[in-house]
Amino acid sequence: MGGLAISLTSLAMNLSPNPWAVNEMIFWLLGSIKDRTFQEVALAAPFIAVGLVLLLSSGRALEALALGEDTAQSLGVSLTMARAQNILGVSFSVGASVAVAGSVGFVGLVVPHLSRPFVRHAPARLIAPSALGGAALVLAADIFVRAIAVGPELQLGVVTSLIGAPFFFWLILQMQGRDQ
Repeated sequence: MGGLAISLTSLAMNLSPNPWAVNEMIFWLLGSIKDRTFQEVALAAPFIAVGLVLLLSSGRALEALALGEDTAQSLGVSLTMARAQNILGVSFSVGASVAVAGSVGFVGLVVPHLSRPFVRHAPARLIAPSALGGAALVLAADIFVRAIAVGPELQLGVVTSLIGAPFFFWLILQMQGRDQ
Protein backbone atom coordinates (compact mmCIF):
# COMPACT_ATOMS: atom_id res chain seq x y z
CA MET A 1 0.00 0.00 0.00
CA GLY A 2 2.83 2.38 0.85
CA GLY A 3 4.48 1.79 -2.51
CA LEU A 4 1.21 2.42 -4.33
CA ALA A 5 0.64 5.65 -2.38
CA ILE A 6 4.17 6.83 -3.18
CA SER A 7 3.75 6.04 -6.87
CA LEU A 8 0.42 7.90 -7.04
CA THR A 9 1.94 10.89 -5.26
CA SER A 10 4.87 10.83 -7.67
CA LEU A 11 2.45 10.63 -10.60
CA ALA A 12 0.53 13.66 -9.32
CA MET A 13 3.79 15.62 -9.00
CA ASN A 14 4.97 14.47 -12.41
CA LEU A 15 1.73 15.55 -14.11
CA SER A 16 1.58 18.83 -12.21
CA PRO A 17 0.93 21.80 -14.51
CA ASN A 18 3.57 24.05 -12.93
CA PRO A 19 6.41 24.09 -10.38
CA TRP A 20 4.32 26.03 -7.85
CA ALA A 21 1.82 23.18 -7.63
CA VAL A 22 4.65 20.70 -6.99
CA ASN A 23 6.00 23.00 -4.30
CA GLU A 24 2.57 23.09 -2.61
CA MET A 25 2.36 19.29 -2.72
CA ILE A 26 5.77 18.94 -1.11
CA PHE A 27 4.86 21.58 1.48
CA TRP A 28 1.71 19.60 2.38
CA LEU A 29 3.49 16.22 2.38
CA LEU A 30 6.14 17.46 4.79
CA GLY A 31 3.55 19.09 7.06
CA SER A 32 3.53 22.66 8.28
CA ILE A 33 1.34 25.19 10.04
CA LYS A 34 3.34 28.07 8.58
CA ASP A 35 1.17 30.68 6.89
CA ARG A 36 -2.07 29.05 8.05
CA THR A 37 -4.89 31.48 8.76
CA PHE A 38 -7.78 31.53 11.20
CA GLN A 39 -10.02 31.08 8.17
CA GLU A 40 -8.47 27.64 7.61
CA VAL A 41 -8.77 26.86 11.31
CA ALA A 42 -12.43 27.91 11.24
CA LEU A 43 -13.02 25.63 8.26
CA ALA A 44 -11.49 22.61 10.06
CA ALA A 45 -12.81 23.33 13.57
CA PRO A 46 -16.38 22.00 13.12
CA PHE A 47 -15.10 18.69 11.77
CA ILE A 48 -12.57 18.38 14.59
CA ALA A 49 -15.30 19.21 17.12
CA VAL A 50 -17.65 16.55 15.69
CA GLY A 51 -14.82 14.02 15.81
CA LEU A 52 -13.96 14.87 19.41
CA VAL A 53 -17.61 14.64 20.47
CA LEU A 54 -17.84 11.19 18.87
CA LEU A 55 -14.63 10.05 20.55
CA LEU A 56 -15.44 11.51 23.96
CA SER A 57 -18.90 9.94 23.92
CA SER A 58 -17.41 6.51 23.23
CA GLY A 59 -15.69 6.39 26.62
CA ARG A 60 -17.74 3.54 28.09
CA ALA A 61 -17.14 1.39 25.02
CA LEU A 62 -13.41 2.13 25.08
CA GLU A 63 -13.17 1.15 28.74
CA ALA A 64 -14.99 -2.11 28.03
CA LEU A 65 -12.92 -2.81 24.91
CA ALA A 66 -9.75 -2.48 26.98
CA LEU A 67 -10.88 -5.70 28.67
CA GLY A 68 -11.22 -7.50 25.31
CA GLU A 69 -13.92 -7.79 22.68
CA ASP A 70 -15.68 -10.76 24.30
CA THR A 71 -15.85 -9.00 27.66
CA ALA A 72 -17.04 -5.77 26.06
CA GLN A 73 -19.78 -7.62 24.21
CA SER A 74 -20.86 -9.38 27.41
CA LEU A 75 -21.09 -5.94 29.06
CA GLY A 76 -23.57 -4.87 26.39
CA VAL A 77 -21.26 -2.91 24.10
CA SER A 78 -22.18 -3.11 20.44
CA LEU A 79 -18.84 -3.75 18.78
CA THR A 80 -20.15 -2.60 15.40
CA MET A 81 -21.41 0.70 16.81
CA ALA A 82 -18.26 1.26 18.88
CA ARG A 83 -16.03 0.65 15.87
CA ALA A 84 -18.11 2.90 13.63
CA GLN A 85 -18.22 5.69 16.21
CA ASN A 86 -14.47 5.59 16.80
CA ILE A 87 -13.59 5.32 13.11
CA LEU A 88 -15.83 8.30 12.33
CA GLY A 89 -14.47 10.29 15.27
CA VAL A 90 -10.86 9.69 14.28
CA SER A 91 -11.62 10.30 10.60
CA PHE A 92 -13.29 13.65 11.23
CA SER A 93 -10.64 14.88 13.67
CA VAL A 94 -7.55 13.68 11.87
CA GLY A 95 -8.89 14.35 8.38
CA ALA A 96 -9.64 17.99 9.14
CA SER A 97 -6.30 18.46 10.88
CA VAL A 98 -4.35 16.93 8.01
CA ALA A 99 -6.30 19.00 5.49
CA VAL A 100 -4.99 22.15 7.18
CA ALA A 101 -1.53 21.18 8.42
CA GLY A 102 -0.52 18.42 6.03
CA SER A 103 1.13 15.20 7.03
CA VAL A 104 2.59 15.70 10.49
CA GLY A 105 3.64 12.21 11.46
CA PHE A 106 3.92 10.33 14.75
CA VAL A 107 1.97 12.81 16.89
CA GLY A 108 -0.82 10.26 17.35
CA LEU A 109 1.70 7.64 18.43
CA VAL A 110 3.94 9.63 20.75
CA VAL A 111 1.45 11.72 22.71
CA PRO A 112 -1.02 9.01 23.83
CA HIS A 113 1.83 6.81 25.04
CA LEU A 114 3.35 9.67 27.01
CA SER A 115 -0.06 10.69 28.40
CA ARG A 116 -1.24 7.20 29.39
CA PRO A 117 0.45 7.06 32.84
CA PHE A 118 -1.15 10.39 33.83
CA VAL A 119 -4.66 9.00 33.34
CA ARG A 120 -3.93 5.65 35.00
CA HIS A 121 -4.06 3.91 31.61
CA ALA A 122 -7.83 4.56 31.27
CA PRO A 123 -8.67 4.82 27.54
CA ALA A 124 -11.71 7.07 28.03
CA ARG A 125 -9.71 9.61 30.03
CA LEU A 126 -6.87 9.58 27.49
CA ILE A 127 -8.74 11.33 24.64
CA ALA A 128 -8.73 14.93 25.91
CA PRO A 129 -5.13 14.88 27.22
CA SER A 130 -3.99 13.34 23.92
CA ALA A 131 -5.72 16.07 21.93
CA LEU A 132 -4.18 18.81 24.06
CA GLY A 133 -0.81 17.08 24.17
CA GLY A 134 -0.85 16.63 20.40
CA ALA A 135 -1.52 20.33 19.94
CA ALA A 136 1.30 21.14 22.38
CA LEU A 137 3.75 18.83 20.58
CA VAL A 138 2.90 20.31 17.19
CA LEU A 139 3.24 23.83 18.58
CA ALA A 140 6.57 23.03 20.29
CA ALA A 141 7.93 21.40 17.12
CA ASP A 142 6.79 24.40 15.07
CA ILE A 143 8.52 26.80 17.46
CA PHE A 144 11.66 24.66 17.26
CA VAL A 145 11.55 24.64 13.46
CA ARG A 146 11.23 28.41 13.34
CA ALA A 147 13.84 29.06 16.06
CA ILE A 148 16.75 27.15 14.55
CA ALA A 149 18.52 28.49 11.51
CA VAL A 150 19.88 25.69 9.32
CA GLY A 151 19.58 27.25 5.89
CA PRO A 152 16.35 26.09 4.31
CA GLU A 153 13.64 25.88 6.97
CA LEU A 154 12.92 22.39 8.24
CA GLN A 155 9.33 21.32 7.89
CA LEU A 156 7.17 20.42 10.87
CA GLY A 157 6.48 16.85 9.74
CA VAL A 158 10.21 16.18 9.42
CA VAL A 159 10.84 17.22 13.03
CA THR A 160 7.92 15.21 14.44
CA SER A 161 9.10 12.18 12.47
CA LEU A 162 12.62 12.61 13.84
CA ILE A 163 11.08 12.55 17.33
CA GLY A 164 8.52 9.84 16.60
CA ALA A 165 10.57 7.21 14.79
CA PRO A 166 13.10 6.68 17.62
CA PHE A 167 10.21 6.76 20.12
CA PHE A 168 8.44 4.06 18.09
CA PHE A 169 11.56 1.86 18.13
CA TRP A 170 11.91 2.45 21.87
CA LEU A 171 8.29 1.31 22.34
CA ILE A 172 8.97 -1.86 20.36
CA LEU A 173 12.02 -2.62 22.51
CA GLN A 174 10.00 -1.98 25.68
CA MET A 175 7.26 -4.34 24.54
CA GLN A 176 9.77 -7.05 23.63
CA GLY A 177 11.33 -6.71 27.08
CA ARG A 178 7.94 -7.29 28.73
CA ASP A 179 7.23 -10.42 26.68
CA GLN A 180 10.36 -12.20 27.90
